Amino acid sequence: MNAASEPTPRNSMSVDNDMQNPKICADAADRAEDVQVDGEQSKFSAILGVLRKVVGVADVISLRLSLPSQLLDPVPNLEYWNYMDRPEYFAAIPESDDEVERMLATLAWWFSKLLKHKGRIHKPFNSILGEQFFCRWDIGTRSASVSERESTAASSITDVSAGSDSAPAHVEYITEQVSHHPPVSAFIYRCPERGVEAAGLDHISAKFTGLSATVATGSESKGIFVTLKSRDNEEYQSTHPVGNIVGWLRGSLKVQLAECSYIVCPKTKLAAVIEFKEERWFGKNKENVTGKVFTYDPQTQGDAIMSWRLKDIPKGCSVVATFGGCWDKKVTVQRMDGDKKVGEPRTLIDMTDLSIAEKVVKPLEDQGELESRKIWEPVASNMLQSKFGDATKLKRAIEEQQRTLASERKEKDETFAPALFKPDYSSGKPELLDTAPINL
Repeated sequence: MNAASEPTPRNSMSVDNDMQNPKICADAADRAEDVQVDGEQSKFSAILGVLRKVVGVADVISLRLSLPSQLLDPVPNLEYWNYMDRPEYFAAIPESDDEVERMLATLAWWFSKLLKHKGRIHKPFNSILGEQFFCRWDIGTRSASVSERESTAASSITDVSAGSDSAPAHVEYITEQVSHHPPVSAFIYRCPERGVEAAGLDHISAKFTGLSATVATGSESKGIFVTLKSRDNEEYQSTHPVGNIVGWLRGSLKVQLAECSYIVCPKTKLAAVIEFKEERWFGKNKENVTGKVFTYDPQTQGDAIMSWRLKDIPKGCSVVATFGGCWDKKVTVQRMDGDKKVGEPRTLIDMTDLSIAEKVVKPLEDQGELESRKIWEPVASNMLQSKFGDATKLKRAIEEQQRTLASERKEKDETFAPALFKPDYSSGKPELLDTAPINL
């Protein structure tokens, strides 16, 4: 997704000039540890109180605000922020011999990763520099999740529900926090049995205007790069949508997706524009997303596509499919031959009754000291027991240790070196080190 810069509404709360200083904003939020929280409504009020101090700051994420444990959810950021809410969609991408169907399968997986955004909004722990997370998802067997998938979306054009007829497979997730300022994590997903991998960088920016918070991709991220090794290294680059967190006045927060996202495949010369519609103030849209899959010329149009809206698609680009619906419910697709419909419309994805797939993680005693759950388990454990004072103290101790390590590196003129990834990830496609200690 492209970074969004949203003007502050006229009726936004005013802010003293010194509160535009990032250090002062961070210090103000850092002193919030004595906040009292009793239930979700109080939690919302406390978060709003902190955010009021950063209205108009260009990028709230860059401040690395240290919030008290009462305002967080007991889950590490690297674990929460993954793109395998339904990993069977990812594993199914290479299956079809039809290049249009492979693009549609990529599109179905792209929508499936939005599943976590249907529910309430979460604020996980900020990752520390060098933090790692490893897990896997088992797919292609008669597990509960696959049975659920079969009953709720058997008509998916990708037919990913055919787990009982497919050889068992698994998707691995390897990620590391490779930068603290700005906060950037590198990730790799791979399904060796199906010959599909994905890589990218997570870097987000956020701005609070007083009426909404806008979350967009930061400058370090180039999207997610999906490579089909089983299809002669066919590569799909996909971008993220802009998310508007709304409902602050009502005290009921939800995510509204906005603007356009893109998927491009230079090898097949196919691209997709995904356009989200702004929700109405009154009533609901029948559809909140629409899009087209079309042919393009990578040589002459490759750089331009990422700025197109649907209306900008040139007539010379032949439309091979259209799709639309509600991203958080059901999206249907219609194959096309230019302006002519081919066959009947079909379900691309139906997320109405889907739940997030269960991941497999090694027990704590088998994890390294820099793995997410090992780092944050003491904090999360106290939070789950409602011992928020103890949890906040433990959290502050972790953060203070990181400041000490950063100071030591600066004194020694040392640069942090990732343990899992090659240090040059400027392309947006991080690569694993041959010596990476992967704990799966």
